[in-house]
Amino acid sequence: MLPTLRADLLLVHAPAVFEFRGRRDIYFPFLGTSGDVPITPLYEYFPVGFKTLQRYLGDRGHDVKLLNLASLLVRYPHLDVSTLFAAIDAKLVGIDLHWMIHVQGALDIAERLKAARPDLPIVFGGISSTYYADELIRYPFIDMVMKGYDTHAPVDALLRALSSGDDLSGVPNLLYKKKDGQIVENDFSFKPDTFACGIDWSVQPRAPKTKGLPIREVLSTQNAGCAYNCPWCGGSRDAFRRIFGKKRAMARKPDDEIEWEIDTLKRLSGASGYHFYSVGSYNESKERLMWFLDRIGDTAIKSVSFEQFHLTPKDVLDRMGKLPARVSITLSPESHDPRIAKLSGRGVYSNEEMEAWIEDALERGVHSIDVWYFVGMPEQTEASAMETVDYAARLLERFKGKAVNPMVCPMVPFLDPASNIFEDPEAHGYKVFFRTAEEHRRGMQRASIINRMNYETRWLPREKLVRTGYLAIRRLMEEKAKVGMLPGSAVARYNEKIDDALRFVAEVHEADCIADPKDRARALESLGDDIERRNQAMIFSGVANQALPINRQIGGRWFDELGWEPEDLDRTAARVITP
Repeated sequence: MLPTLRADLLLVHAPAVFEFRGRRDIYFPFLGTSGDVPITPLYEYFPVGFKTLQRYLGDRGHDVKLLNLASLLVRYPHLDVSTLFAAIDAKLVGIDLHWMIHVQGALDIAERLKAARPDLPIVFGGISSTYYADELIRYPFIDMVMKGYDTHAPVDALLRALSSGDDLSGVPNLLYKKKDGQIVENDFSFKPDTFACGIDWSVQPRAPKTKGLPIREVLSTQNAGCAYNCPWCGGSRDAFRRIFGKKRAMARKPDDEIEWEIDTLKRLSGASGYHFYSVGSYNESKERLMWFLDRIGDTAIKSVSFEQFHLTPKDVLDRMGKLPARVSITLSPESHDPRIAKLSGRGVYSNEEMEAWIEDALERGVHSIDVWYFVGMPEQTEASAMETVDYAARLLERFKGKAVNPMVCPMVPFLDPASNIFEDPEAHGYKVFFRTAEEHRRGMQRASIINRMNYETRWLPREKLVRTGYLAIRRLMEEKAKVGMLPGSAVARYNEKIDDALRFVAEVHEADCIADPKDRARALESLGDDIERRNQAMIFSGVANQALPINRQIGGRWFDELGWEPEDLDRTAARVITP
């Protein structure tokens, strides 16, 4: 029913949980994201490495296509994956397990695909795949695992070996199974000091026709690794060294590749309606950041955001303020409490210094400042989290009428594997419930978001941590309505969803904690209609975030690569609904 999707390499992004449609035993509660691009609880955002692989391998003669199953199945909930699998004709299928949130969906899709299409070899890749490579290769439905933060040359070598029928022993960074099931681990030797290549942003996925606000954003990742060492982060300096076995904890994209990438923005239709997110800009020197700003200034992009670890120097602020694009800076102090901020890997400036800097940044022409706070940090109690909201309210009042936007981000459901806290939780006052990939997979299948959490802290047990996160967001949204930052009606609707989620999380959690499996299944089935109704409202009606708490239609985001043309999917979906 679908045209054949042919590729040398088909890169597939799975939803966080599959099968999520019609699910009556897993509750996906409402919790608006705090990032730039709104997403659903399926985390349909795929790693930007998909795009760099597509360009790098394409330049070397390989046909690489992208298939975001998370976005596709949200847009077309009636399509059966077997219909999609039957239409695939690929020499190799790559599935990302980059962020651990995708562990259940990635493994489930791989298992289903292998059962339906045993002829298709499957390779896993990404940060989490590298960390758990020895475990993943032992799943019978995974044929290979490609390790590394930059796998462009190794995947090129792999595709050439598969095409020619050569032995795979010469492909660096690869774990694979021979036909007899023997596992072979090649040298993890490709660890370049440079990182990736430029992305062609001139062509974007086709957006659905909608009267609502389209979601238009592109990004640039200028480096891999990190100069800093936040203990909760799986991308920190220590975590990078731990996962990739490399002393040097940074790899940078070459300048000519960044220039090539930015030049593609000049060919992007409607570029003046796009936001540009500069990923990893906090790792760049002042000189390189200035160089980057000059090149962004030559594009028609509407706005650009930079996350900064330290308070941006005045001469850089001056350059930002002179850009044609509106500049947004994101700070992430994690807590208003200087001790908690420092324990969280931040704490490099005081609240007073930050407020004075915000005044200065706005005066110098920076358009907006976002300030992110976390829930789930070391020594953070419920009272401390709420005091952070009190401080955020003071920020809102002080900068009333200006674009200063504090946000709260609960660290749910996972503490990053390979982070310093994950490796030594007791030393930081944490408890980790899932250690292996399989334990995380099973954890993601629990009905209650509380039981899906892979950690808790000495100060915030899982149940209290989840509740505190909701209450903190709720109060902060009320404060934004008070100062006129957000419409009161939109905040009221948003907080009604939070109130409903708080009540229903408690009901689902009580049922999910019943010890006897049969009794637990019966209790969850009694809630099944309510679970399914809430899930459909959460996943299928649109996406929203704290910055703009209104539903916006999925489709057209840079990662909404659906593989097939929308007309083919529309036609196939219509046949499924009306045989």
